[in-house]
Amino acid sequence: MYNDIINLLNLEQFHITFQSIETIQKDYVIYCYLKLERTVSSCAVCGGTELSVHDYQNKKIKHSISTKKPCFLIYKARRYRCKYCNHIFYENNPFALKYEQHSSYTIFSVLDALKIHTETFTNVARTFKLTKMQVLRIFDQYVQCVRQPLSKVICFDEVYTSKSYNQKYAFVMVDFLTSHILDVYSSRHMYRLSQNLSMIPDKERNNVSFIVIDMWDTYKRLAKLYFKHAIIAVDSFHVIFHLNRAITNIRLKVMRKYDKRTSTLQANSMYYYMLKKFHYFFTRNYENIYDKPIYIKKLRASWNKDEIRKYLLHIDPSLKEAYYLKEQYREFNFSAQYETCDAEFSDLRLKFLNSDLEEFREFGKLISRWQENMKNSFIRVEGRRLSNGPIEGVNSRIKTIMRNANGYKSFERLRNRIMYSINKDMPFLGTPNK
Repeated sequence: MYNDIINLLNLEQFHITFQSIETIQKDYVIYCYLKLERTVSSCAVCGGTELSVHDYQNKKIKHSISTKKPCFLIYKARRYRCKYCNHIFYENNPFALKYEQHSSYTIFSVLDALKIHTETFTNVARTFKLTKMQVLRIFDQYVQCVRQPLSKVICFDEVYTSKSYNQKYAFVMVDFLTSHILDVYSSRHMYRLSQNLSMIPDKERNNVSFIVIDMWDTYKRLAKLYFKHAIIAVDSFHVIFHLNRAITNIRLKVMRKYDKRTSTLQANSMYYYMLKKFHYFFTRNYENIYDKPIYIKKLRASWNKDEIRKYLLHIDPSLKEAYYLKEQYREFNFSAQYETCDAEFSDLRLKFLNSDLEEFREFGKLISRWQENMKNSFIRVEGRRLSNGPIEGVNSRIKTIMRNANGYKSFERLRNRIMYSINKDMPFLGTPNK
């Protein structure tokens, strides 16, 4: 009988022997009344072993076992009296820390559940029959994440947090090789980042070999100022983003020339319809576009992707020029090698600068400003090309944390939740005995 109760309530993990144990259910709440076997102890004051039982005190401990019903341990705790010095003290409580109203098992269960980044404080509270404030108190007490040691390759990026804070965007540093978050700062502004980065020892910062950033001058200046031995690389995704934005603006400019301002897309001109309907042909990788016949409602016919692309590119010469130059850069971005890309990179830069299209000339100027850092993105570390791919994945999970919680009032709590749930090996602070 004892064993059934012990297994049901997950009490075996305390590794103790019970003198008596009994459970009752009252008003959909489980109460477990228990008393421990007496163990030999000594006085904490004088060390004497001549002890007598002074009295018993009931301790009510919340023991969440993820059942449909709340559970409480009613622990009949002995108080001993030392015959030598008359000191009175409790026997060792294996279920909870001193002054703690929740069992250690409950605390571990809550902290384990909060490791899952899709969980919210409210959901965890509901699962373990606690209040949200109790879960928040446990989290704040045991999770205080410290900055992680800087790594060889670091990614810089920002993520939108909330208008509630002084700054809307938080700054995130991630280890490129492990995808671990190194730290999260409340602001991406130069002054605040300088304050934070300057507190990291010079020796640690000087061991960083590569910094991967997007095309934001603040990050470039910070990297040069605080990571003097690091090579700065621009994430190629952001370069392609700017290129796709340029060709999108070119497409829109052509499309607007054929806009009849009709009530429906299908009633508009054929050129407008096709450019609107198949906009993704200009920005998506061609090999990733659906390879089977695509139905065109306005024509009441199906065309394959080769036919659609041929039609789109013959609408206007500027579209054809833009498309093939964009494709040339995309192919270069995919296949270029750091050691041999200089000549082709310079040739592409000149083609954009000399283009008849204003949008591409602006992109050419962008290349001119960032060419060295863009080239550095072709460097490979441990077989992987430098990129902000790891930090983009991290940011996606951060956004999930923010969205599920409907925002955080405390940035410090948000930072701790981000680092704790995404860095799976992040330890507890003042870990309770399990």
